Amino acid sequence: MRLFLEPMEPLLFRRTGRSFDAGESGFADTFFPPTPETLQGAIRAAIATHWDRTKTLAEVFQQVELVRLIGDRSSYGRFLITGLALGRLSNDGTIERLFPTPAHLLTGKGQDNQQQLIRLQPDPARAKGVFTDLPSGMQLLYPDRKVQSKLEPLGGWLTERGLIKALRTKEELTKEERVSNHKIFEYESRLGIGMNNQTKTTREGLLYQVRMVRMKPGYGFVIDIRVGQSSKVGTTTAYTELLEDDDQTQKLLRLPDQGWITLGGERRAARFEVSTAPGLSEQGPIEQAPKGNLMYLATPAALTGGWQPGQWTTPAQPVAAAINRYQLIGGWSLRPGDSGGENKSIRRCVPAGSVYFFDTSVTVTQPMTEYGWQIGYGIAYAGER
Repeated sequence: MRLFLEPMEPLLFRRTGRSFDAGESGFADTFFPPTPETLQGAIRAAIATHWDRTKTLAEVFQQVELVRLIGDRSSYGRFLITGLALGRLSNDGTIERLFPTPAHLLTGKGQDNQQQLIRLQPDPARAKGVFTDLPSGMQLLYPDRKVQSKLEPLGGWLTERGLIKALRTKEELTKEERVSNHKIFEYESRLGIGMNNQTKTTREGLLYQVRMVRMKPGYGFVIDIRVGQSSKVGTTTAYTELLEDDDQTQKLLRLPDQGWITLGGERRAARFEVSTAPGLSEQGPIEQAPKGNLMYLATPAALTGGWQPGQWTTPAQPVAAAINRYQLIGGWSLRPGDSGGENKSIRRCVPAGSVYFFDTSVTVTQPMTEYGWQIGYGIAYAGER
């Protein structure tokens, strides 16, 4: 089942490792796009809200059936997020997914002094006689063509069709398949000050600024939801016995076709609707080809080995990787009944858009993460070099 969430207000996502304590820090930044934890929390809350409208939330969460389905504070239950992306409404009313641009795509001036798309590739022949501090067996990445200028990250986002081109073919990307940040959202600064609730006066030294995100009309988040069981495969938990029928999934979760949801800090309003997931007419959706010698991360991954898992589940290990700077992802664990709580553990995650290169074909059928596979961390797709 696919959900489309369209925010109606500016959003605040506090998942960074930077503290924001009253009197100590005067600026709170936002994290975009939101982490899988943020989105799954909002969806699970919406499911609980629509579960039984005749009962209070406290009474609803006493029902064993609901807890087994969506979990509680210590488990995720049978609720799984198998797809996570930005999205936008097309002119024909369909939802188009947008993905982070793969890290191995750069831009630079070619031989004709025109801006060109550059792909990084491992090239053992060009690396002969070069000594590096890379781990054993890892190769350097080189541009696939000669360039006359400094290379810059392509950045932004790709449509699903553009991502298929980037991962499986050598075709050039069109302007329509590339989407820059300013088309999706813009930052807004908000000024605030601490208040004394008893005297209703301002508190000295507690002036602060918050940076929020306002998404453009028609843009939002696309979440694919499945219900299933789990099983252990080596050191990784995999999906088994998934309920594939969208109508059955929606009926089981008791979600209406459309409704309202709260999202992010300050519980901002967003509209949700249940959407179909049509395949692309030419090559099918990005999930259709699970095999290739390239692996792309569509969402952040928390790995015990830093840039790699503690143990690879694929038969081969990568020979090269294009990875941007790590992302610090933490959060706040709210204590029920009041506004107190405690900080969650901060993890150094491999960012979305990272690409791993292999010498042989590997099969990508499960998330590549050692934390949060149930809620959308480490969603990976296969491609070809």
